Amino acid sequence: MLYRWFVRKQALALCDRLSDQRFDEIPIADNVHFVYVGDHPLATELHGADAMRSWLRNELFCRLPGLRFEVEEIVVEGGPWSTRMAARYVAKREGKAVYRGVQFTRVAWGKLVEERVFPDSKALAAALE
Repeated sequence: MLYRWFVRKQALALCDRLSDQRFDEIPIADNVHFVYVGDHPLATELHGADAMRSWLRNELFCRLPGLRFEVEEIVVEGGPWSTRMAARYVAKREGKAVYRGVQFTRVAWGKLVEERVFPDSKALAAALE
């Protein structure tokens, strides 16, 4: 129970680091598998921490500058060897919602090893126009 509380708190802090574009402060496993699902120009499937950080820096935040993430709900299960999280979030710019989404994440020993993000493709595509 205490572990889940701690992981939730850490996940919210990592969301702030992501929004502040402090990618190097996010603990990502070298062999991470990252998928950003959808029918829009940002859809991708990547392997490796460098590839994920590069996509965040050169794609997501270049195309949507000033993007900030606000977690609405997060569920945590498992132990430190394989922690699974599901989160519902809203991506905002200048305080206004750009799109909403959900993500499923797996963390092992404090490092992100798998993340699948499902943004609202229609809203995201409209924001990219």
